[in-house]
Amino acid sequence: MRRLLFGAAICAVATLARRSSPTEGFIARGSLGLDGHVGAWMYFNDDRYVDAVVISPDKKTASVHLWDHVAYAFEREPVAVAHVDAEIQNIVAGDFSYDGHADLLLMTGSGSGALDLVLFFGANGTLGAPTHLPASAAPHPLALDASGDLHIDLLGHPKDSRELRVWRNLYGAPADRTIDLEELILVGDNAPPACRLAHPHSSAFVDLNGDCLADLFLECEASGGQRAYQIWTAERDEPLKYRYARSGLLPRGAGALAFADMNRDGTIDVVFATCDGQCHINIAYNHQVPLCAPEKEGILGAWDAKPPARCRDAYNLCSADDEFTLSFELQDLARISAIEATGDLHLKTTNGRPDPLRVGDLNSDGYPEVLVLSTDGRTRVHALANTACVRTECAVPGGRILRRVRHQVFDGIPDIESVALVDLDSDGSLDVLVQSKVAPTFVINNNFHDSFFLKALTLNAACPGRCDSEITGDGRNATAAGTFKPWGASLGGATYKFTVLDPNGVRRAHQVAQQAQNAYGALLPPGATFGLGRTNNYVEVLFVGSTRRQRDSALAIEGVVPNSEVIIVPWQGRPEPPGAGPAMWRRELYLHPAEWIHLVVIVLGVVILLLLGVVGVLDLAEKREDERERRRAVHAINFDAL
Repeated sequence: MRRLLFGAAICAVATLARRSSPTEGFIARGSLGLDGHVGAWMYFNDDRYVDAVVISPDKKTASVHLWDHVAYAFEREPVAVAHVDAEIQNIVAGDFSYDGHADLLLMTGSGSGALDLVLFFGANGTLGAPTHLPASAAPHPLALDASGDLHIDLLGHPKDSRELRVWRNLYGAPADRTIDLEELILVGDNAPPACRLAHPHSSAFVDLNGDCLADLFLECEASGGQRAYQIWTAERDEPLKYRYARSGLLPRGAGALAFADMNRDGTIDVVFATCDGQCHINIAYNHQVPLCAPEKEGILGAWDAKPPARCRDAYNLCSADDEFTLSFELQDLARISAIEATGDLHLKTTNGRPDPLRVGDLNSDGYPEVLVLSTDGRTRVHALANTACVRTECAVPGGRILRRVRHQVFDGIPDIESVALVDLDSDGSLDVLVQSKVAPTFVINNNFHDSFFLKALTLNAACPGRCDSEITGDGRNATAAGTFKPWGASLGGATYKFTVLDPNGVRRAHQVAQQAQNAYGALLPPGATFGLGRTNNYVEVLFVGSTRRQRDSALAIEGVVPNSEVIIVPWQGRPEPPGAGPAMWRRELYLHPAEWIHLVVIVLGVVILLLLGVVGVLDLAEKREDERERRRAVHAINFDAL
């Protein structure tokens, strides 16, 4: 297997991300050229910068605005526009036609009735005519690869039906059909029937049992005003097949769920808010077999060299633990009250449910932070730092605690409606989008952190490297040769697991999901950005899991350089040869040079010259001493001869 080690010399000089401003801290930069509500992020062209899809004030037009790296803003004039007759309720960006171009799926309707699904195909910097898919019931369908063929399917309820169905994507198939409504194959002992999705719901396509293959987490309707959940783990041997794992009730007053590895143990946890008389922020930890590695408490603590009886090897992170536990019982949750977390009694709610929390690693320490909206007459944004527990602060062993960090930049933004996280300039730091009734405000994360990051993007293998463009004109996706990079073909549900050594020599595991949610304006970026913390080493092993249903669906990459971006294309040939697997996948590594790299190179050059000077002086002194020794020896010989 090829190793991504060729950037070793550059790693030492790439520890700082490029800054958009000389001022350090969170900096409000206004709308950056956008006028409207951001409905989705996407890679519309192949310049490696995230572009924005903006919904017009009347909610009937979606426009694509490209990011301008030089101007550090979005282009005011849209590059492509999609019009619909009804109000846009949600936007999903992805490669539905499996050609490497990003497409737009608009879910339109009144919000309480059936949804029309209108698909606009992208090609060479434009959007085509609308294509209408079979309509959906009110709960937004979840876009996912349910069939395991790297195509984007939809999971939800067809119009006028309570049955859970898959809009199976057949684009590119020999048959004339493009979408088939099919049933999921749900198996397992004592498995309940598939539930009716709640409206709204925060279902996800994310790996929950640790095998690097995305599973189903469904948020369901339940009696008495509560919500329920079902977890179905994906089976590798058959498309559309899922095995029953867990189910239960969510706490009363639960809001939207977010998924992230909160305690850096290599498993995906669940973060959500509840408001039932009193508001809380909750973490449900996913407990799986621990890492087979010695650990110690603190720098001077004692090592526990004896591994547990059941553990997961660092070089086999993608091994399933079907006995994982993910409990939503109040006594099993890590909870913090809203007043303690934000200083306000109440969190912002919509229709009686807390607004979604946004989770992302703002300081690149490897532990995701949480953005939450509170209200005390006016809505405010709060950033909660994910910190280690002190003594008895944590009720859950191995857990973390969320602490409020005051950022005054958020206090001056009026009429806040929602927030989102995105790496605007592809510099490895997550910036904050604050959406209000007036205009969006971008808050740039320009903090200096003594830590590393890693970016990753897994594509859908529509083509092996570059895709052939149907039109070789001046389209923004086309080059002079008529090819383009298929950055718009992001694979939702991809999984990243890796280990890294911290400064104390302790091996830490981490898991990150790529675009696990996309319903109800989830606003997750197409790729993944995650912190590595402070480390003096490479990422030991990075496991990349695709959604392909095969015996081996994960690629292991050793020695990945920090502060870089990894692109994975799970291409296995077309048609696939016998024995095709991850060894055939294409990997690309893009290093992120620092703003001060030229200064570091100059200093490095000066140091090398000084060392060469010292070596030269010492060599000259040695030669002179040798010459004196030779002369003394010759003099002694001549004296003896006399």
